[in-house]
Amino acid sequence: MIWWPESIPTLLVETTKLRPVTPADAEDIYRAMQDPEIPKFTTLPADYSLDLAIDLASNKTVACHANKSQLYFAMEDSRLAQKDGYPYKNGFAGVISLHSIDIPNHRAEIGYWLAKEARGMRVGTNAAVAITEYGLMTMGFHRIDGIVNVANEPSKKMLLNAGYEFEGIMKKYATRPDGSQIDMALFAATR
Repeated sequence: MIWWPESIPTLLVETTKLRPVTPADAEDIYRAMQDPEIPKFTTLPADYSLDLAIDLASNKTVACHANKSQLYFAMEDSRLAQKDGYPYKNGFAGVISLHSIDIPNHRAEIGYWLAKEARGMRVGTNAAVAITEYGLMTMGFHRIDGIVNVANEPSKKMLLNAGYEFEGIMKKYATRPDGSQIDMALFAATR
């Protein structure tokens, strides 16, 4: 049985903290989403607007939690918060979630994006470890999938470093905005 939290908790692994997304994150989300690498490897639009960021931070995260369809977290890292010239408040590093929730089958999928200034510092790996452990051990999922564009080498490495196992390539799994089909790599963490 899946246990769904009444409120989104705060999780900590090393220097990385996962916490609820709040309306105060909208500006940081918008600014980070201007990086062209994020829509290149995610389903997020290339023309991500401030209105989308405000809706995510103010409405979507709350609604998804309430209807048990997605569990969003903001990622922060204390090393980034202390870094001179770091452009985001409180070491904000991106967003991570459990989505594609399948409660009857005890499955979910991990999704994430990192601000370019936070990449290569284990922030994503730490966040993936925290949310995966929470999903498997606290919420009761038996499987969490990581589905990654085959060309996204850093993301594949991050999932492996977070304890996920590579299971295979799913041919022509996703359709890009231009209509092209791309292959996706399937990873999974199981209990």
